[in-house]
Amino acid sequence: MITSLLSAPLVAQQTTPLDFARDVRPILSENCFQCHGPDDNARKAGLRLDRREGALADLGGHAAVIPGRPDKSELIARITHRDPSERMPQQKTGKQLTPEQIATLRRWIEEGAQWSEHWAFVPPQRPALPRVVNRSWPRNAIDHFVLARLEQRGTRPAPEADRSTWLRRVSFDLTGLPPSLAQIDAFLADRTPAAFERVVDALLASPRYGEHWARSWLDIARYADTDGYQYDRERTQWPWRDWVINAYNQNMPFDQFTVEQLGGDLLPNATVQQQAGTGFNRNHPITIEGGVIDEEYRTEYVIDRVVTTSTAWMGMTFLCARCHDHKYDPLSQREFYEFFAFFNQVPERGLQGFEPRIAMPSKEHDDAKLALATLEATVAKASATLRPQRLAWEKSLVAKRGADPWVVQDPAHPTASSGASLEALPDKSFLASGGDLGKETYELLIRTDLTNITAIRIECLTHKSLPHGGAGRASNSNFVLSGFEAAARLAGSTQAHIPLKLASAVADYSQRNYEIAKAIDGNPGTGWAVDGPTRKEDRVAVFTPTRPFGWEAGTELRVRLQQHFGTGHAIGRLRVSLSTQAGVGIQAGIADFAATEEAARTPTQRRSLTEAFMKQAAPPVVRDDYLRIPALRKNVAATNARRVRLMVMRDLATPRKTHVLERGEYHRKLAEVTAGTPAALPPMAKELPRNRLGLARWLVSGQHPLTARVAVNRYWQAFFDTGIVKTAENFGSQSEYPSHPVLLDWLATEFVGTDWDVKRMHKLITLSATYRQSSKVSRRDAVRDPANRWLARGPSRRLDAEEIRDQALMVSGLLIDKIGGKSVFPYHPKGLWMEINNRPGYSRPYPHQTTPDHLYRRSLYTFWKRTVPPPTMQAFDAPEREFCVVRRSSTNTPLQPFVLMHDPQFVEAARHLGARMMREGGKNNRQRIEMGFRLVTGRRPSPSERAILAGTVTRRLALYRQDSAAAARLLDVGVSKSGKPLDRAEHAAWTAVARLLINLSEAVTRG
Repeated sequence: MITSLLSAPLVAQQTTPLDFARDVRPILSENCFQCHGPDDNARKAGLRLDRREGALADLGGHAAVIPGRPDKSELIARITHRDPSERMPQQKTGKQLTPEQIATLRRWIEEGAQWSEHWAFVPPQRPALPRVVNRSWPRNAIDHFVLARLEQRGTRPAPEADRSTWLRRVSFDLTGLPPSLAQIDAFLADRTPAAFERVVDALLASPRYGEHWARSWLDIARYADTDGYQYDRERTQWPWRDWVINAYNQNMPFDQFTVEQLGGDLLPNATVQQQAGTGFNRNHPITIEGGVIDEEYRTEYVIDRVVTTSTAWMGMTFLCARCHDHKYDPLSQREFYEFFAFFNQVPERGLQGFEPRIAMPSKEHDDAKLALATLEATVAKASATLRPQRLAWEKSLVAKRGADPWVVQDPAHPTASSGASLEALPDKSFLASGGDLGKETYELLIRTDLTNITAIRIECLTHKSLPHGGAGRASNSNFVLSGFEAAARLAGSTQAHIPLKLASAVADYSQRNYEIAKAIDGNPGTGWAVDGPTRKEDRVAVFTPTRPFGWEAGTELRVRLQQHFGTGHAIGRLRVSLSTQAGVGIQAGIADFAATEEAARTPTQRRSLTEAFMKQAAPPVVRDDYLRIPALRKNVAATNARRVRLMVMRDLATPRKTHVLERGEYHRKLAEVTAGTPAALPPMAKELPRNRLGLARWLVSGQHPLTARVAVNRYWQAFFDTGIVKTAENFGSQSEYPSHPVLLDWLATEFVGTDWDVKRMHKLITLSATYRQSSKVSRRDAVRDPANRWLARGPSRRLDAEEIRDQALMVSGLLIDKIGGKSVFPYHPKGLWMEINNRPGYSRPYPHQTTPDHLYRRSLYTFWKRTVPPPTMQAFDAPEREFCVVRRSSTNTPLQPFVLMHDPQFVEAARHLGARMMREGGKNNRQRIEMGFRLVTGRRPSPSERAILAGTVTRRLALYRQDSAAAARLLDVGVSKSGKPLDRAEHAAWTAVARLLINLSEAVTRG
């Protein structure tokens, strides 16, 4: 029976003419093109077999292919030659044609050697729906194409999957998470025809949809949270990851998705978000290792973009043409570097090439800017009404012009720390001497009848007794004033001195990086410095309080000068003066500005007059608002500094020249080239710019034969585990021929025709009868179609690494439902980072995180270190993210159940799931088992399954009643508590059951 079933399609196939693209080209590509293909330099004997004219060409009285005459064709003669040294392919290639392949080539020539271009390079045409016998089965157009092939092969579709299975399948495929019990119950209760569509619409609308679908794009984009290479330090590209999540959730059309990632910065008036999209091509590894050749690594980054872009959008392996013409596909080395030119204009470096970057928006920064703008508007509005007062104030300044604004003070009882003394001199200055020249503090007490005091002046005077005759006590005569404080009170008052808040300070000279303002910043490690040996003249500093001070009955002013910067860097001679004039400084320039005609004032003069008026003469309410502005400006600057800087694409103002590189070596430049696309593909429209934006629009023009096919094939792969083209990363000559080529073209044209609507395409697939089939495989189909390429049954696959972990977090109730943000640090083997990637001075140990927002976020947000990817996810085949990956492997290894049973995050999830079953499942074991089983598998357990789990509860409970230490070991894993304390032995027993459930094959499989 099986033999007859197997032979039937083979007999039918013999009566159908061969298809060159499907049956013949793959044989030639695999075995012949390396020596007789597109690469001119590698071609042997002048024979080219990737073009019809080459295969039929006269080679001196003979030809490789003579249509209809295989016995006269040199191709057949050479592949069947008795002499191994003459037989093709040559032995040194390690390739050998099978009898079936030889028979196919012979038959092809007999049938006339019909030729066609490689199917992937021919633009897809909209096919008509094929006729089917079973008209009741199809639910949409997809099913017509699938069923037609099944009927041709004499087989039937599988029965429809039960509703629980389909719901779990579609929930994982659209959101990466299992359905909740409420979702399961609601769907099972909804028997209306629209029930399936309602579920799909709800899943597509869920924010979890964007998180799930972004994950596969991160693989393609080689996204990681570190730079890679030797030091592998942290980077902040996570805002781009969030951009992808939002793009999927907003159902950004795929053509826009393409344009913004490849050329968003080149769009007119590009927004920050459009620029952020170009982070796609800044996700590559970047070296910070000293000693590297800058241009060499910059070239590698550009080549990485060529390879990633061509793979992501065209399914083409461009990298083969880096060093020579492609040996299999019609892509020359020159064309490789013409494509390279699109990405060669970024103003980046090879070493530490982190620029260009943009600051991403933040609510903190936006709020700070709004507060500043609001206050500035308030002050501007108020100051507009103060023009008369301001003019009067300016006149008063002019009237006082020329008079000395300073009144020298005669402090009483000056003191100095460290045993030093302050000697009064006739000019009311004080000379410091003695002491151990430690960290000095001078304190001066001044009594004055001046009122409305606007400034305090400190003169640091030279003296012949000081080193080098300068103004400082240090051996080199310099000094550093690390702190200046002033406080005032009414003379005779018992009230303590009230500190004067200083608004600003100016000095006639400051050593570089030691400005006078640093003397009032509250930091003893900074201060105003004067370089003594080169500055032997007097030095002056003026301190301005935020508002004038002084009372009619007299004021007592206490001035403290702190000199805590190093040893001996103290002032040697000083004098204090006070002023009551507004706007005084080192020079009495404000009065000069006021004397200048208003129209003739410079911006600096106008700004200085405004500042002086607002501080000294404006009404208190306006003055207070004005004085708050600097603090708000500082806050704006501080919040701006905390904004995340995202690496993005940008082009040089002057284009960089691009050359073909001999053997792909960065310094061996050959012919200069300009940006262009391969000749084997449709040309770019003339109106498109020859830059990345033009390239992106070329890819999604609708005329490109690859873009839509590649995209829908990856979607199909996500839903059915294998793409219609199995080699999703390669649509070139060495690709696998599509299992359903007409369906692939229909999907591609449908995708373009519906404006590249991604969610619509996903909905179309998930609502098809093809997708709704049961995944149970019959013995017959297991033999005839083990890989399910004919789609005679529903898709079944092992869950991806992230889905396995996220499911455990969700069913246990631990999952944190938060979108986006910085990457987090869940459980991780202790010391692994330092063991594998320990670079002294550069590496840091894995952060020890105990907060739920780090431990229980979705796996999408796990910090991804390229040299040490999350080991739990690596056990389930997650890639390293070193390069573009469009198809993950799926293995089954003993390490996987070990991880599920012993990894702390899974043990902790089991503990919480056990607690859920105890608290929410009901009072008896049957109800609790059913709840836990449904949470993990989406269905109710069978009687035998229920019995096994019930026996486990009984045995484990008895064990943990006797062995409390064993229960403690199980329950103490992880940091999160399971709510209100439970009976420990019983909780441990249910935790053991939960561990079994999480470790079920069915739990880690989507059927």
